[in-house]
Amino acid sequence: MIGKKRVLVVEDEGAVREMIAAFLSNAGYAVRTAADGFAMQSILESEPVDLLLLDLNLPDCDGLEVARSLRARSRLGIIMVTARDEPEDRARGLELGADDYITKPFFPRELLARVRNVLDRSGGNLDMVAPDVLSFGRWVMDRANRRLVSTDGRDPALTAAEFDLLCALMDRPGQLLSREALAAAVDDKKPDAGARSVDILVSRLRKKLGDDGSLIETLRGHGYRFTARVERGLP
Repeated sequence: MIGKKRVLVVEDEGAVREMIAAFLSNAGYAVRTAADGFAMQSILESEPVDLLLLDLNLPDCDGLEVARSLRARSRLGIIMVTARDEPEDRARGLELGADDYITKPFFPRELLARVRNVLDRSGGNLDMVAPDVLSFGRWVMDRANRRLVSTDGRDPALTAAEFDLLCALMDRPGQLLSREALAAAVDDKKPDAGARSVDILVSRLRKKLGDDGSLIETLRGHGYRFTARVERGLP
């Protein structure tokens, strides 16, 4: 097991789960399996994992929400493996943090190629806890205390929704995020009702950031992108 990449297969269909596990084991990976979100979380909290193969339709949770939650605190590699083949599902999965998306049925060799590609890009293990302090430009974000301050001491006093929106943007710097994905990050209970509210939150957030408000770029008809370089720790 030493030196092997560690893959966790989360799939509620036993036959599919065991098929994937056997194929990846034969390819040289150390494989663990889980049939639901509870078992998955137990494994993630007890041992290191390099890559997660995640079914979207789990009996006790939604795979899209799992991906969003994990990406907010982790660099864990995620490949969604699902029968949901609608373009909207694929787009949302990638927007919420998945590294790749493959639909059932699939050729095992294609899955193996995607596993290798994601692991090559990620370079291996992944810390499960993101730093509590992030910075961009002259701003420092303290996630633990939910506070944003500038290096000259200015505190824009963000609301909870504004803070969550900024966190979502900073988690994916340089990447286009749809209004729907941002709405889900701000209010995961009513993601479809919040797309319009995202525009309002972005406007308020830009005003509070002052000159740096331009770092939140609008791509008309598509969504928003955070253009600043985000660093771990203090600037």
